Amino acid sequence: MGEPLQPRWRVTLVVLLLLGMPSFPVQAQTGSVLLDEASFGLGESFSLTDSRLNFTFEVHEVSGQSANASAEVLVQTLEGATVSSTVLNVSNLTPFEHRNVSASIGGLAYGYSQVTVVLSGDVGQNTSTHASSLTSVVQRLRPLNVSFGGPTSVTVDGLTSEGLPTGNITLHDGDRYRIAFPIQNNGDVNWTGAVVANFTNGEQSEEHVVPNLSVNGSSSSQVVVNGQSVLLEGLLTWRLTLVENLSSALGNHQLEGSFTVGAPPLPLLEASLISNVDAVEAGDELTLTLHVWNNGTAAFSGRVLCDIDGTEQLNQSLPLDVGGSGNLTLTVMAKPLTASCRVDGQRIAPTSPLPVTLHVDLPSAVFESAGSPMPSFSGGPWHKLDTVHGNMLLRNTGELEGRVRLVFDLNGVRSNGDWVELTSGAAGEVMVSAPFLNDGSVLLHWFLESDDGMVTGTVNGSSTFSVASQQSVALSLIDVEQDETGGVECVLQLVLDEGRSRDVVLQLGYETGDATVYLREQTLRLEPGSLSLPIQFGSLDGERLVAKISAVDWNIGPGALATSAALPDDTTEFWLAFDAVTSPLRPVVGESVSLTLTFHQSGPTVSATGEVWVVDAYGAVLAQATPSAWNDGQSVLSVEVTWPKGNTVSVRAHWVIEDQTLVEEANYVSGQMEVDAGVEWPLGALAWGTMLGVGIVLAGRLRYRSPSTSSSTKPRPTSTSASSTKTVEEKREISCPECDRRLRVPVEYEGSVGCPDCATKFSVEAEPPKVEEVEGPKGSHSEKNESPGSSDGKIELGCPDCQQTLRIPASYQGSVRCPACTKIFKANEGMTILE
Repeated sequence: MGEPLQPRWRVTLVVLLLLGMPSFPVQAQTGSVLLDEASFGLGESFSLTDSRLNFTFEVHEVSGQSANASAEVLVQTLEGATVSSTVLNVSNLTPFEHRNVSASIGGLAYGYSQVTVVLSGDVGQNTSTHASSLTSVVQRLRPLNVSFGGPTSVTVDGLTSEGLPTGNITLHDGDRYRIAFPIQNNGDVNWTGAVVANFTNGEQSEEHVVPNLSVNGSSSSQVVVNGQSVLLEGLLTWRLTLVENLSSALGNHQLEGSFTVGAPPLPLLEASLISNVDAVEAGDELTLTLHVWNNGTAAFSGRVLCDIDGTEQLNQSLPLDVGGSGNLTLTVMAKPLTASCRVDGQRIAPTSPLPVTLHVDLPSAVFESAGSPMPSFSGGPWHKLDTVHGNMLLRNTGELEGRVRLVFDLNGVRSNGDWVELTSGAAGEVMVSAPFLNDGSVLLHWFLESDDGMVTGTVNGSSTFSVASQQSVALSLIDVEQDETGGVECVLQLVLDEGRSRDVVLQLGYETGDATVYLREQTLRLEPGSLSLPIQFGSLDGERLVAKISAVDWNIGPGALATSAALPDDTTEFWLAFDAVTSPLRPVVGESVSLTLTFHQSGPTVSATGEVWVVDAYGAVLAQATPSAWNDGQSVLSVEVTWPKGNTVSVRAHWVIEDQTLVEEANYVSGQMEVDAGVEWPLGALAWGTMLGVGIVLAGRLRYRSPSTSSSTKPRPTSTSASSTKTVEEKREISCPECDRRLRVPVEYEGSVGCPDCATKFSVEAEPPKVEEVEGPKGSHSEKNESPGSSDGKIELGCPDCQQTLRIPASYQGSVRCPACTKIFKANEGMTILE
C-alpha cells in the first residue's frame, strides 16, 4: 500500500517549491544610455528663420544590457534663464540599440537661445564620443528689413561748376548739387540690390541708378548721388527707391522730399520820391525827383517806370553798379495826384522796398460824377467799324477851375474826348467816340483824366460789347429792257446783310465810251434783306446802264459798290455751240454719253431759254431738254444721250427760242477704232510652210528646165512663195462678241483673241482660203483648166453638197467654204480627181 504513494509525494513537494520561489528577492542588472555627439542635429551652433526648431539626436545603449531613460530638451537664454522644457521618453532600449529621437520646439524668440538635451534614467559614463547631455547655441534670424533713414537723414550740398563744395548751407540758383543718404538693414539677412534716384527742378528731370549695393545684416551703408543739371530757383524734389531682391523684405523701400533752391545774387534797390509841391500851385509845373541806391550783391541794368494816377509818365533805363546810386526827374502839371515808381527789366532782391509812392495834395479842381458813375453808351447795335459814343455828367467840387475829359481804350487804341473846363461848383458833360475795329466780344476800357485837377469816385472801368460782323450791300441791275417809246426800264436790286438799317446814297446813270454820266442821285434807307426798285429812263445815248452806292455815316463792308448792265439793242441775237469733246472722250455704240451745249444771247436781254432737241444724222431724237437760266448772257446745258452706231457720229441740236429755230451740228469720232489684236503667231507652222514653199519652187524650176518642155513656152512663176508671204501678212476683220469692237487678225490665225476694250477672251478659226470657182456645169470642168498637178501650185476639188469645182493651194489642209452653197468642209473631204 505504501509504495504507490511515494511518487505522488515527490510531485507535491516539487510543486510547493516552485510556487514558493518568487517570494525570495532577486538582484537585476541594467544597461547604460548615452547621447551620440555626432548625431546631434544642431551641432555647436545653428541658425534658422522660422519660429519652430526641429532637430534629431540618437540615444545609444553602450553596455549590452536593456535600459530605460528619458531626454529633457531645455531652451534657455544665454544668461541661463529657462524659457521652455520638454521631456521625451526613451524606454525599453535593447542591448546596444541606437535609437533616433526627434524633437520640436515652438515659439523660438528672435536672437540667440541655448538648447540643451539632458538624459536621465539608465545613464552611463561620458566618453569621447558620447555624453549624457549636449548643448547648442541657436540663432533665430530676424527677416530682411532694409530701408532708408528718415527724411532728415537725406542731405544735400551745393557744388560749383568744377564740382567743389560752395560752402553755403543752402542751395542757390546756378549751383550744382549732390545728395547723400543712408540705407539701413535692421534684419539679420544680408541684402544686395540697387537704388533709383529721381530729381526734379523746374522743368528739369533726371534719373540715376546706383547698382551693386550690399548691406549686411544689422548694418547700414551711405550712398552719394551727384546731380547733372544746374539748379533753378524754386524746389528740388527727390524720390529714392530701393529695387531688387525685396520680395519679402520689411522696411520702407521708398522715400521722397524736397529742398529749397534760393535766388541767385541780386541787386537790392532802395529809393525815395520827393516833389516841390510846397513851391507851386495847381496848374504850375510840379517836379518829382527819384533817388535810387543799389545795396545788393549784383549790378542793376533795368529800367525805372513811374505812373501818375495810374498812367505811365516815365520809362527810362538806370544802370547801377553794386553800391552805386542815381537820380531821375519828372515834370508834370501840379494837381492833387499819386505818383508811384518801380523797376523792370531785371530781377531784384525781394527785400527791396519798391515800388515807392508819393501823394501830392494841394488846392485844385476836384471832379466827381453828377449822375451815373459810368458813361452812357449809344450808337448800337454795333457792327465792325461802327462807332460807339460815350458821355458822362461831371461836377467840379474843388476850390479852383480845371478841365477834365473822357477817354476810351479799345484793344490798346486810345481815343481822347475833348477837354471840358469847369469852374468851381459847375457841372458839364464829357463825351468821346471810338470805332470798333474787330467783331466778336470786345472789351472797352474807359477812364476820366484831368491834367490840373483831381478826379474822385469811379474814375475808370470797362464794358464788354457784342460786335457783329461788318454789313455789306450787294446790288445788281436786272430785266434791262427797251419800252415801246424807246426808253429804258430795269429793276435795281439791293441786298443789305443782316443787322441794323443803313442809309446809302444811290447814283444812277449810263456809260459812254469815255465818261460816266449820273442822271439821278438819292438817299435810301435800307433795311436788312432785299429791296427791288423799278427804274425808268428815257432814251439813253450810251453803252451801259450804271448804278453806284456810297455809305452815309457808316463803313460799308467788302463787296462791289457799283454795277452795270448793257443797254438793250433793237433785237436780241441767239446762237449755240457744241463742246468740242464728249464724256467719255471716245464713246462706243449704246454707251451713255454726256454732250455739253452753250447757249448765248446779245442785245436786249430776254429771260426765256426755249427748248432744245438733240437728234442724230437720221433724225432720231436722242434727247430733249430746257436750257438753264441765263447768267450774264450765257447758259450751259449738259444732256445725256445713248450713242448711235458709226465710226463718225453726226449730232444736231435744234433750239427753239423767241419764235426762232437755230440748228447747230457737230461730228464726233466713236471709239470703234480698228486696232491689231495681240495674238500669238504660229511660228512652227510658218516655218514648215516656208520650207514647203521653197521645195515647190525648186521642183517647178527643175520641171521647166527639162528637155520635154518647149523652148518657146515661158515658165509660169510659182505662187507658193507669194502665197506663203500673203498668208503671213494678210489680215482679216472680226468683231468682239461682247462689245462689238472691230479687230484685225492674220487670215490663217486660229486660237484665242483678247479684246483691248472690254478684255473679253474669245476663240477664232482660220479663214478658209479664197477658192476659185471653175466655170462650167456642175460636175464638169473647162478644158482650159489645168490638171490638179499643174504648175500654178493649186489643186481642184469638188464641194460634197453641190459638186461645185473649187481650186485651192495644193499645200492647204484646213477648212474650205464653198462660194456657191456656203458649205464649209475639210479639204480632204472634197478632194476630186479631174481627168
